[in-house]
Formats: sequence, C-alpha cells, structure tokens
Amino acid sequence: MKYLIIGDVHAEFEPFNNAVTYAEEHNLHLISVGDLIDGGPDGAKCCDLMLDLLKEQKASIVKGNHEHKIIRYLDGANVILGPPNIVTTKQFEEKGGEKFKSDFEEIVRKYTQEFIQLENNIFITHAGMAPDFWRAIIQGDEFNKKMKNTMMFGEADYNRTFEHKGQLYPFRTYDWKEAVPDGVILFVGHDPAPLTGKPDFDNFQKQPLDYTNNNGGRIIWLDCGAGKGGNLYGAVVNSTNKNVEQLVNFS
Repeated sequence: MKYLIIGDVHAEFEPFNNAVTYAEEHNLHLISVGDLIDGGPDGAKCCDLMLDLLKEQKASIVKGNHEHKIIRYLDGANVILGPPNIVTTKQFEEKGGEKFKSDFEEIVRKYTQEFIQLENNIFITHAGMAPDFWRAIIQGDEFNKKMKNTMMFGEADYNRTFEHKGQLYPFRTYDWKEAVPDGVILFVGHDPAPLTGKPDFDNFQKQPLDYTNNNGGRIIWLDCGAGKGGNLYGAVVNSTNKNVEQLVNFS
C-alpha cells in the first residue's frame, strides 16, 4: 500500500489542500505527523477538511505538541499560550469558532494516535522516539510517560534556553536518533531545523532531512516551516517494499 506522509501544516490551508488533492489523485492514504493547527490563519478550514478525511478513512493523524497544548487548554489546564496558540484560541471565539473548536476536539479525542506503524518497519510520530520504545514495541510492553512525551516533544536540555517572541524554549537534543534500529524508517515533524539544537522558528530547512544513523536506522524530518513562511512537504511511501518514492513540495 502507498501513503502520503505530510509534515506540520500549522493552519496553512492551501498547501494542505494541495496535499489532499495529490493524495486523492494518486490513491494514497494521507498521514499527518501532527501540528495541524496553530500559527497560520486557516485552522478551521484545515480541521474541517481533515475531519472529513478521517471519517472517510482516507487519512490518519498523530498527536502533535500543539494539539496536546490546545486540548489541555480547552480542558481547563493551566497552560502558557504562545503566539501560535493564541491565533487558534482567538479564532475559537470568532464567528464560526464553535464549529472550529468542535471539529478540533473531535479530531484530537477520537482520531489522533501517539504513533502509527506501517507493516513492520515504518513508524510515524510527531517529534521522536525514546530509545526504550524499540524494546517495548518488540516485547509488547506498555509505553511509559517518557516514551509518550518523547513522541510529542522530542528531547531537550532544559538547562539551555532560547528566547523567541517573548517565550523561552529549551535547546533540543537528538541522542534518541541513534537508537532507531537497522531497517526502520521513522518519520517525524515538530522540528523545522533538525539537528541544530536551537529552536529558531524563523529559520528552517528548505526540504526534509533524511538521516541514517550508525545502526542503519533512518529518520526523516518532514517539518519545513509551513505556517511560519516555509513549505509543506510530503513523502510518498510504499510500505510493501519500504521505499520512499518521492518528496513533494505542496507550497
């Protein structure tokens, strides 16, 4: 079976719609790495389209850190909203915002997954995989909190911070990438400037980074800055022969 795995959309409808059209024209099941909302102006339209696809079983989505923060906000948790989050929460209060909020909640509560596995060797999550995940998946163990947090947030050094638009962000670390096993392809989003450490959201990769570790494990970072002035990329993947057939720019 073939899939189109897309990077972080961040509420940019036009490239997202381009990706959906491409998937339909090529008979591809669409998979989102998460962060469908926050940042761009079109969160409501993106959620409306994604929810239709999910209901029709034409798409799947993993839960990103932005979905996690906004759903916790809606549940009354004491979360600090950054500028991209505020774009979304303000839209919830505008005309048509109730439907946006309802669509978003249905997507997150009913359809988001922590990770997606295709066949035996292709995995999709939002930010990264803790090293212990690979043993747990083989042994059938439950996933602990650290594993789940790594899926949504990756890993970071909280003793080193970077300020961006009035908020402090920890430097990102990438030791987890070396634990991806031989023969596995892991698709992630979350990080528009992978392996740099500094979460500088105004500078991002021009195309997905394809990295192979010393084990032979492969990680492909798909976030290319959509919703921040960058591009939305997708990877066409054949799960039968484990081939990444094409990278497509939908912006």
